[in-house]
Amino acid sequence: MRFSDLLSLPVAGEIIAGRTACLLLIGDGASRLAAQFAANPGMEWVHGAAPARVLFGLPALTLPYPILAHSLMSERNTRFDQLSLFGWIEDNAIREPRAEIIGMTPLAEEPVLFVRDLDLDRPPECYIMTPPSRWLRVAGVVIAQRNYTHSAAQLTPADGAVSALEISLPATAQALAAALRADVASGAELRQVLRTRRRDTDPAIMALCDGWRVLARAARFVRSGTAWDAPEPARSLFRLDAPRRW
Repeated sequence: MRFSDLLSLPVAGEIIAGRTACLLLIGDGASRLAAQFAANPGMEWVHGAAPARVLFGLPALTLPYPILAHSLMSERNTRFDQLSLFGWIEDNAIREPRAEIIGMTPLAEEPVLFVRDLDLDRPPECYIMTPPSRWLRVAGVVIAQRNYTHSAAQLTPADGAVSALEISLPATAQALAAALRADVASGAELRQVLRTRRRDTDPAIMALCDGWRVLARAARFVRSGTAWDAPEPARSLFRLDAPRRW
């Protein structure tokens, strides 16, 4: 198995990196806000031609680092090889503790782990790898919009995921984004809403929905204009220099 085989979410935007973690900036004001962040000491603007590839990790009780997910094999020999496996774990971890997690650690090891070996009291962890082999935890996503004139505001996980989908989904899927927005506004849980729409939705579109939902569980989402006016500096707010556990 290679890192390129792991489940991932492509994110078209800007990357601002600290020592151990990074921010993903999306939206029509991303480049302008990234330039402002990059002017601060200790914050690096990572340029790349291709979208960032976000990998999804599950914290393990038996390892100092996460296992980056590739697939899952249930106790009933049903294989899940899409990001929907994270929802399956949330629903079935107690019923099927011997379901096997297939993936790699950031050190390219392939341990044998089961759902019972995961630390489900902690949220998922998301990472990107920048050349040559630098792992950065995704600490936050900033949705930067030119027409947003209020102070930077933290979003709930559901609101953050839907807001990102409104930007990243193609025009042909904006009706789905609007429907998800209405469902979340009514108090419905995003994971359950996606489950009801899974059968009638293009798998590629559903993969984006699942990816942003899990990323919103792993990282802090903030809506901002093109100038950062939050009272706390972005580096400390998102802990871009936090000590790494591995």
